[in-house]
Amino acid sequence: MKTKKIKEKKKKGGKNKKKEMIVYTYGVFDLFHRGHIELLRDAKALGDKLMVGLFTDEIVKKFKREPIIPLDHRIPMLEHCVFVDRVVIQEELHPDKNIRTHKPHILAKGPGAGWGEGNTEIPGAKTMSEIGGKVVVLEYHEGISTSQIIKKIKGE
Repeated sequence: MKTKKIKEKKKKGGKNKKKEMIVYTYGVFDLFHRGHIELLRDAKALGDKLMVGLFTDEIVKKFKREPIIPLDHRIPMLEHCVFVDRVVIQEELHPDKNIRTHKPHILAKGPGAGWGEGNTEIPGAKTMSEIGGKVVVLEYHEGISTSQIIKKIKGE
């Protein structure tokens, strides 16, 4: 009987379960390309689980341009990426609401989506500090971007 109780405790996630390190990153992920893969790979390497906040089409239109691939198509693309454990919708440019809701341990962010071009404060950094998390700045991988792909298609 004692053995059975111990097994049940482990099954329910008792004291024997290791706390998983959750990493959060966010973005548009339009015209999914190698740069996105490298960012997601680098973010996932920081913890056990990678949660990705995916901007709604409305948010993308406000700060960038109309996305080429709509949200309902971008969701399954990310869900099927081997580095991504969970996709959540990000309805605001700043990730504060999702950070407060999901309480990740690490916010991993590459340049873009409101910072990195003269603006040194990463959106969500203050909220991460408030919940006891940390922020990791990811490297920008040169050579490909959604903007470059669009320019190439347009022949610019």
